[in-house]
Formats: sequence, structure tokens, C-alpha cells
Amino acid sequence: MGKLSNKQLQRALTSLAAANTKAFKYQSMIDEHCMIIYGASPSDIDNDCFIDLVGGGNGACPGMTSEEFNQSMRECLTLRKGGRG
Repeated sequence: MGKLSNKQLQRALTSLAAANTKAFKYQSMIDEHCMIIYGASPSDIDNDCFIDLVGGGNGACPGMTSEEFNQSMRECLTLRKGGRG
């Protein structure tokens, strides 16, 4: 992208702050849901699938379905209980 004008920089800073505020809200909702359902948040069990596909671990986020998310949580918990995670 290169050098930004002051106006472009301000727009980028404002947009980034707004996006992170929104992301924090939704991450908190997901974490609370997971604590109720699974007893752990995705970060507690190092759910790499979620981190990569939704959490921005690889930059752009392609997303995942709720079914894929639930499966990834179950798989991580199974690995964790088995002592391999």
C-alpha cells in the first residue's frame, strides 16, 4: 500500500479500532458460549482450526460453519483428554 496520507492513516486507524472492538465483542460471546458448552474457550484448548479460519491466525479469515466449529472443539477436547494436545 505504501505511504498513507494523514487522512488515509486516520481512516485506517479508526477502522482498525472499530474492527477490533467488534471482534472483541464477538470473541467474548463465543468464549462465553464455549465455557458453558465445553468448559473451555478455543484459546484454552489451542483450537488451531478456529484460530486459523476465524481468529485471524493466518491473516484473512475464510470462516467456518457452526458445525465445523463444534467438531473442532470436540476434536481438541478429545486430544486434550487423551494427553496428546
